[in-house]
Amino acid sequence: MPPPYLGHCLCGQVQFQLNAEPLTCYACHCRDCQRRTGGAMRLVLWVARQNLQVLAGEAVLLTFHGSPGRPRRARACAACDTRLWAEPAAQPDLAILFPGTLKESHRFSPIAHLWVRSALPWVILPEDVARFDTQPSDPGELIRLWQAAHGNTSSAMPGS
Repeated sequence: MPPPYLGHCLCGQVQFQLNAEPLTCYACHCRDCQRRTGGAMRLVLWVARQNLQVLAGEAVLLTFHGSPGRPRRARACAACDTRLWAEPAAQPDLAILFPGTLKESHRFSPIAHLWVRSALPWVILPEDVARFDTQPSDPGELIRLWQAAHGNTSSAMPGS
């Protein structure tokens, strides 16, 4: 199914669409993501921020601090507090979309698992998916893995 991909918050007040294919999709098992989600990991899609379009409601900007010295910014629904996507301050062209907010979220499978050294012991990782004890030294590796899995070589990191 080609884009656009429709999404919304839990209560439905904020509706949005992703107008292009993601750059990559991975699962992060770091302690920050575990605490932030209250779960075993966080799934993320890297997307070009320009390809996100709010169709209804307002995705308010939240600013907060994660680990010491790591400021965070995220868009969320003010009514139900659903985090929709993060907006890294150091990468203004990139958004970190949380795929569970998409209606067709099952279409996006992670091509890698990051921070596996922090993974909960009962999590079973697929054998055919890349694993990183922490994270790749070159973030472009995540994009290359996505491209290889999807037969696409046209994506590039926004702003590069």
